[in-house]
Amino acid sequence: MKKLNEMTLEEKVGQVCMFGFDGLDLNDDIIHLIKKYKLGNVILFARNVKTPEQLFKLNQNLQKLALKEIGIPMLISIDQEGGMVTRIFNGATFFPGAMTISATKHTKNAYEVGRKMGRELNLLGINMNLAPVLDVNNNPKNPVIGVRSYSDDPKIVAKYGIEYIKGLQEEGVIATAKHFPGHGDTNVDSHLGLPVIHHGLERLEKIEFYPFKEAIKAGIKGVMSSHINFPMLTHNDEPATLSKTIMTDLLRNEFNFEGLIISDGMGMKGVVDKYTTEEACVRALIAGINLVCVCHAHQPREATIEAIYQAIKDNRISIEMLDKHVEKILKYKVELKINLNLNYKDIQPIIENEETKNFSLNIVKDATTLVKGNPIHLKERVLYIGILPQVLNIADDDIEKKDFLEPIKSISNLDIEIVSLDPTKEEIDKMINLSKQYEQVIFTTYNGNQFKGQIHLIEALKDVKDLHVIALRNPYDLYETNVIKNYVAFYEYTPNSLLALKSYLLGEFEPKGQLPFQYKN
Repeated sequence: MKKLNEMTLEEKVGQVCMFGFDGLDLNDDIIHLIKKYKLGNVILFARNVKTPEQLFKLNQNLQKLALKEIGIPMLISIDQEGGMVTRIFNGATFFPGAMTISATKHTKNAYEVGRKMGRELNLLGINMNLAPVLDVNNNPKNPVIGVRSYSDDPKIVAKYGIEYIKGLQEEGVIATAKHFPGHGDTNVDSHLGLPVIHHGLERLEKIEFYPFKEAIKAGIKGVMSSHINFPMLTHNDEPATLSKTIMTDLLRNEFNFEGLIISDGMGMKGVVDKYTTEEACVRALIAGINLVCVCHAHQPREATIEAIYQAIKDNRISIEMLDKHVEKILKYKVELKINLNLNYKDIQPIIENEETKNFSLNIVKDATTLVKGNPIHLKERVLYIGILPQVLNIADDDIEKKDFLEPIKSISNLDIEIVSLDPTKEEIDKMINLSKQYEQVIFTTYNGNQFKGQIHLIEALKDVKDLHVIALRNPYDLYETNVIKNYVAFYEYTPNSLLALKSYLLGEFEPKGQLPFQYKN
């Protein structure tokens, strides 16, 4: 592998960039970025993934081109958190999300998910996972974290997060703790605006910082910044990503983090409301970020590289500063074990493994939590009111909804009605009239605490003789109404959770999970 003193300026600048692109294989766009701009790293999304075999070939081709043109392998990253933030789901294992895992009450599950996921990712050619979320979700109104967090308790978040990190990194995949210094106590999505957290140092040390500090002690290799303003730390209105006080003085120097610091997407409103993406990337590198992420093909990727060249020319970024960033990146690239002689058939038995898929399904079953009331015992005629999964923020990817409810449709005594995410008065009235014909009603919520129509529907159904409310994402409905008598949490709306839900409705297992947070009045 090429060494720092053998690299051109273009090659060095390419190493501090991590860009997204469209397409399922090498196309003119990504070839141009690697050949002309010496792009050193990529971030993949669901738009780059069709099948495991296609993904494997794409990653092999990316590495071959990077090694030929630059002489340095790529960091190929992805947000494969599991649960609601999953980019690889056709053919490979659909792993459970953070809150699902912690609801099982067994930290070993976090380690095993990390290990099995790490093995699949590594064999598919992905060497950096932008996970786990180490945010402490202590704000039920949080529009973007929710079940992506392990808990509202920093010790639980740290305990489960560290086990997941160990599993991933043992399999040669760089784990990335996000979103530093903490995105849990916000009610604004940083994709859409700049959240502000006004807590002082004492509170931040006790809650937000704790999981990150513990992960650093445990040897995490990557930390991702958040586009959140912490005015009590910065004493200005800059997001953490652009703050030298947070990225260098706090994370690097005070917390002694020696790994890679990666930015969250630099096209998000949390930074571009004030700066252009390219100017924000320059400021992020100055603040201490090692890798700037520009995630989408319609965002200014070439202009970002040109802006970095200009910042070097203007001495805003010194060559010494650039070299420090590149040296840090090369240190982790030397450790990568890339095998370009494999073919997909060599790894297929591990990637498309029924045992691993059953392991994931069983975790979802073990997490199922009876929060209040009694488990369901299906009656002869049952009305099932459902909501199809929706993309609620840019972190979500659109899961194929075709046949999503097939497991539920196969239960013969259920009549299924689908309502919108925020049911209208007309929909609610229709469900009330329908419910009178049934001796039992099931309503599956999908972040009902954020879509009040769902709460209105629950309250309108309160006189139904046997109503069972089942949360298929954030389990915070009890904050919004006190009329729910029977409440079960599944924590995610995924193919596995639908299979587990079918099994639960048929009485094949009793819920034994535990809420990983405390309901507070």
